[in-house]
Amino acid sequence: MRQLLESYFPFFEQLDEQDKTDMAYYSYTQQFKKDETILTPDDLCFNLIIVLSGRLRSILASSHPILLYYLNEGEICTLASSRELYGVSSMISLIADTDCRILKTPSWLYLKLKDKYPQMSYFLRKNFMDRFADVLYILRSRALLSSKENLASYLYDLAVNSSKSEIEITQEKISRDIALARSQVSILLSDFEKNGIITTARGKIIINDLSKLGNL
Repeated sequence: MRQLLESYFPFFEQLDEQDKTDMAYYSYTQQFKKDETILTPDDLCFNLIIVLSGRLRSILASSHPILLYYLNEGEICTLASSRELYGVSSMISLIADTDCRILKTPSWLYLKLKDKYPQMSYFLRKNFMDRFADVLYILRSRALLSSKENLASYLYDLAVNSSKSEIEITQEKISRDIALARSQVSILLSDFEKNGIITTARGKIIINDLSKLGNL
C-alpha cells in the first residue's frame, strides 16, 4: 500500500512516519463491475479516489442527471469528497464505466493532515480546482450548445476516451447521460447516420468519421 500511495501522491515521502503508517493503514483498494455505483451524494463516508485500472464516469445528480467527465487510469477524484474537504455540497455520483479497481483514502484523514502539510493542501486544492474548472466548462458548454452539438460532443468524448471506434451503448443510456429525450436522441443519431458519420447497431454505435463528428 505504501508503494501505491507514494506513486500517486508526490507529498507522501515528506510525511512523518506515523502519518505514512496511518495513510497506508486506512487506505484500501476495491473492485467494481461495469455500471456499479461507487459513490452517491447520499453516502455518508467520502473518500479520495484514485483509478488504478478501468474507467469511472462522474454524473451530476439532479432531476436530469448530466455526465460531467470520465476518470481514467491514474486519475484522482477530489470533487466527490469536497463536502468534507472544502465544505462544498457535493452532488456528484461516481459509476464504474468499465470493470475497474480503485484506491480509496478516507477524506477525514486528509482533513486531519492537510493543515499540517502545506504541500498536501496544495496538491488537493490544485486537483480540486482543476476538476472544478472542467465541470464549469462542461456545464457552460451544455447550456450553450444545441442538442445536436451536445450529442456529437458526447459521442466524440466517448470515442476518444475509449480509443475505440465501436462504442457499446444504448440510446436509453445516452438519453440519461445528456438529459435529452430518447426520441430526440434517435432522430439525431439517424441524421448522423444518413451523413455517414456513424453506423448504429443493436446496443452499439460505430464511429465512421471521428473528425467530422468532432466538428459538428
